[in-house]
Amino acid sequence: MNPRPVLVLEDSFLIAASLEDALLAAGHPVMLAGTLAEAEAHMEDTDFHAALLDFMLPDGDSLGLARRLHAEGCKVAVISGADRDLVPRDPAITAHFAKPTDDRDIIAWIAQVARPGAARASARDEVPSTREP
Repeated sequence: MNPRPVLVLEDSFLIAASLEDALLAAGHPVMLAGTLAEAEAHMEDTDFHAALLDFMLPDGDSLGLARRLHAEGCKVAVISGADRDLVPRDPAITAHFAKPTDDRDIIAWIAQVARPGAARASARDEVPSTREP
């Protein structure tokens, strides 16, 4: 288990709670945020191992936050109900999960990026989306 927490940025309480439950059950510490501002405040005193970011939030999109987290060595995945084409391809985003997401796919992604020396391969092509094409 990696002792550094996973940041979950999600404005839907039910989705955030579900992700938190799944991650905790898999042995991953979790820190929740409902807004970009709250996530940025958490970044001031926490070194995150991985981050699951809702893309469209009430206070903006999470691309800038994804880039800052990536620059600090955090692996970043976007979880979005928006069309996949609306989420820009960016080196900071290593995976994209479509809502609704199977928690097992997220746990598998975190396990993959938690491996020592894990490559930053684009999981956009490696992690199956739960949304039908």
